[in-house]
Amino acid sequence: MTDPILQELQQAAQLALKSQNVQEGVQHLTHAFTLFSEEATRLKNAYSKLQERFQTVNQELAVKAANLTRLTGYLTNILKNISDAILFIDLEGTITLFNTAAHKILQVMPDDALFKKFGDLFPDDLFGFSMKEALKFGISHKLLYRKEMEISTTFVYEGPKIYHGMIVVFRDISEKQRLQLIANRNDRMKELGAMAATVAHEIRNPLGGIRGFAALLFRDLEEYAHLQDMAGQILEGTKSLEKIVSTILHYSKQIEIQPQTLDLGAFLKQVGKFVKVDPAFPAHVKLALHVPDAPALVPFDPIALKSALLNLIFNAIQAMGQGGELTISLLMMASSCQLTIADTGVGIAEEQLSKLFSPFYTTKKGGNGLGLVETQKIIQAHLGAIEVRSKVGKGTTFTITLPLKR
Repeated sequence: MTDPILQELQQAAQLALKSQNVQEGVQHLTHAFTLFSEEATRLKNAYSKLQERFQTVNQELAVKAANLTRLTGYLTNILKNISDAILFIDLEGTITLFNTAAHKILQVMPDDALFKKFGDLFPDDLFGFSMKEALKFGISHKLLYRKEMEISTTFVYEGPKIYHGMIVVFRDISEKQRLQLIANRNDRMKELGAMAATVAHEIRNPLGGIRGFAALLFRDLEEYAHLQDMAGQILEGTKSLEKIVSTILHYSKQIEIQPQTLDLGAFLKQVGKFVKVDPAFPAHVKLALHVPDAPALVPFDPIALKSALLNLIFNAIQAMGQGGELTISLLMMASSCQLTIADTGVGIAEEQLSKLFSPFYTTKKGGNGLGLVETQKIIQAHLGAIEVRSKVGKGTTFTITLPLKR
C-alpha cells in the first residue's frame, strides 16, 4: 500500500477503537474496510498488468532466443563450411574456436582442440611466430607463409577482457602452388612452341638444299662406292632431321578436336580389345578393365582421345618388361569423370616426375620426348587435366579428369 492510504487506514482503525458507541465504531470500521477493498482492487489490477507484461516480455525473450539460436546455427554453419581454417585463441592461450578446415589442415579433431591450451597441442611457432609472445604483447601478422600455409592474424580488443584474443586465419596453398606451376609450365610451353616453330622453319629451308645436293652426289658417285656411301649417310641424316622438324612443327600447332557425347565406358572397352589384339601386347601382361555398367556419357573426340590413351597404355606396357598388370578404370562423379591408367612396372623417380610433360624429355631409348606432351595437349583440348603418381619399383598411375559438360 502507498503511505497515504496506509496512514488513513491506521487512523480509521484507531478512531474505531476510541469510538464512544457501537454505531460510531461501525462507521469507522466500514470506512477502513472500504479503503482496504479499494487498495486491494488496485493491487489486483496492478498485479494483472504486471503478469500481462511478464508474459509479453517472456514471449519477446523466447522470440529473441529462437532468433539467436538460428543466428548462432547460421554462423556456426558458415564457420564449419568456410574453406579457410579459423582459430580463436584467448589471452590464456585457450582455443575457443576451431573449424572443420582447421581440422583438415592440422589433423586434429575439433572436439580434441576446443578449450585446450594451444601450446599443449601444437608447437609454439606452428604459424611462424611465437604464439605466447603474440598473445602477451597483442602482436598481429598481416600475411605469413609457412609449410605450404598462407597465414594472417588479427588481435581482438573489443568487449570484456575475457573475449580478447587472436583470430588466426590460414589456408593450404599447396594446390594453388601446384596450379601456379602448371600455369607457368604452360606459359613456357607456349613460348617454346612459338620458338620451335620459328627454328623449325629456318632449318627446313637449308635442310632441303642439303638433301637435294646430297641426292645429286649420291647419283654421281656410282663409280665410287665408298664416297657414295658417305653421300647416303648424309641423305639418311637429312631424313632424320626432317622427321624431327616435322614433329616440332606438329607440336607447335594447336590441337583442334571434334567432341561428341558418347559412352566413355563402351569406348574404353573397344580400346581394351584393340590393345589385346595388337601384336605388341605381351602375353605376360594382364589387362584389367573397370568401367560402370550404366552408360557414361561424356563429350570427347574419340580419335584424339584414343591416340592419347594408346600412348599412355603402351608406355605402361614398356614399363612392365618382366610382366605385370595394366588397369584401366573409369569413375563417374557429379560434374566430371576420372579415367586412370595404372601399371605395376618399374615406376618413375621423384625427380623425373616434374619433367615428364616437358618437350624432348624422355627416359626411353629412341624416344623423342613428345609423346606425353602430345597426350597432355589432347587432354587440355578436352578442357581436362592429367596427373601422374609413381613409386619406384611399385608402378605408375596416370589420372585423367574430363568434364561431363563443355
